[in-house]
Amino acid sequence: MRTRRIRFAGGTNRWARDLYLRAFPEDERIPWALIHVLSLRRGVDLVAWWDQPAGSTRAARPDPVALTWTVRRPGSRLLFLFYLAVDDAARGRGVGTRLLAELERRHPGCTIVLDIEPVIAEADNAEQRRRRFSFYERSGFRDTGYAVQDSTGEYWTLAREAPGTTFDPDDFRDALSCLDCSLITARVVRRQQT
Repeated sequence: MRTRRIRFAGGTNRWARDLYLRAFPEDERIPWALIHVLSLRRGVDLVAWWDQPAGSTRAARPDPVALTWTVRRPGSRLLFLFYLAVDDAARGRGVGTRLLAELERRHPGCTIVLDIEPVIAEADNAEQRRRRFSFYERSGFRDTGYAVQDSTGEYWTLAREAPGTTFDPDDFRDALSCLDCSLITARVVRRQQT
């Protein structure tokens, strides 16, 4: 897969912003301009993904197929996948699976961590949540038993651990602190098991 950082005035910015607005509910979104500002920090990357080899021409598929926003503190062996969105036109073609494998290849030895909405039967989108959880399980992620709590609610923390590593909630807290700017007030807590 081919990638390029998304710049505020760059050619992929409008596409990325539109996908971001479609993919995430308003109450789960950070302001787009703030994402760009935070992405100026070392280890914080807003990236567009193309489903083609790195050396191929843009004519093969001119539009990106996915975006990611990741955090990896310098020297850390934890990559936090804050946002992952696959374009509507590319869904169901294995793009998400290939993208996760590519993240693992590009960050060898790193545990990849992400959050999902809790899988609870009472949720309005319970089936969507269940399918998302199943996708991540098939992709090698496991439920850590931790959650991120913020002003929008609680999100379960999943991890795809690199060989020889285990999920460390303190490393995850450190990754979240890279984004702390008084607008993101997330806490990592052990979930109540039901």
